[in-house]
Amino acid sequence: MRRRCNTLAIVIAPILICALTVLAQDFGYEGRHGPEHWSEDYARCSGKHQSPINIDLVNAVEKKFEKLEFLNFHVKPKNFQMTNNGHTVLVKLTYDEDKVPSVRGGPLSEKTLLGYQFEQFHFHWGENDTVGSEDLINNRAYPAELHVVLRNLEYPDFASALDKDHGIAVMAFFFKINYRSSDGYEKFAKLLPQIDRKGKSVNMTEPIALGEYISEYLDSYYSYTGSLTTPPCSEEVTWIDFTEPIDITEKQLSAFRLLTANDDHLRNNFRPIQPLNDRTLYKNLVESPIYNMGSIPFVNAANAAGRWKPHFVTALLPGFGLLTLLRATVFRGF
Repeated sequence: MRRRCNTLAIVIAPILICALTVLAQDFGYEGRHGPEHWSEDYARCSGKHQSPINIDLVNAVEKKFEKLEFLNFHVKPKNFQMTNNGHTVLVKLTYDEDKVPSVRGGPLSEKTLLGYQFEQFHFHWGENDTVGSEDLINNRAYPAELHVVLRNLEYPDFASALDKDHGIAVMAFFFKINYRSSDGYEKFAKLLPQIDRKGKSVNMTEPIALGEYISEYLDSYYSYTGSLTTPPCSEEVTWIDFTEPIDITEKQLSAFRLLTANDDHLRNNFRPIQPLNDRTLYKNLVESPIYNMGSIPFVNAANAAGRWKPHFVTALLPGFGLLTLLRATVFRGF
């Protein structure tokens, strides 16, 4: 009997250890597994060069970077899989080997001449329109943020690049509420109810190119060296935060907020900002910037629509007045 019990203990012990390890390394955004506790299981989360940060426009150092090159961003993937992993909506794309999107130039050229290859993209959002983005602009938040994760091509896979200096880069794009969005997000949001719970995945039957999910204007951006914003919080990650937001509708953003993880709504899945410490925040020097980051980052689409027409009419009134004057002048023979 004792031998049978010992045998049973030998079999069960590894299972229990494995289960406890998984529980210990789980993470979330509130309570016992929230960001303030991440460093208890992931030491790097207490590092000095962590992300996200507050992008203080006054202290940003202007620098003229090489032009960023986006390769294969127009190519439609062979497969487009969306997964609710309990922390975010994770999107994996499959391509032919020579068609995988990649980026080179800009701040990335200082890390490697080979460029960085696309790995995945995912999202962070808040429970209302005043919170959601991870990086802040002058302490103001956007309602959501897209992260396009890239791997340094000097490394054969994501795992090997993860622990290396400059092995990973993240392109960040903010979202703003508007009355319409791109076709990509219209189709994307319609699939979200199919992954309403943790562990669910869905494939997009007619995949759309990666370029349809990012901003159109890609010359204006900020860059700094930071970390992953989720455990294991690996550092020496090159961040590029683009200044032109992506349009998304209130209805589409609401579809993200309805997702659940462990029977709770998956919302406010953003890490609080971290100290900049001794790092330098750079702003790419653009000769004629067309977007002003000093403006309010989020808007109420209904109010904006209501304000636009009167402003438009007001702008036209001087023109109508001038036309009337000209007509009167002609008829009077001047």
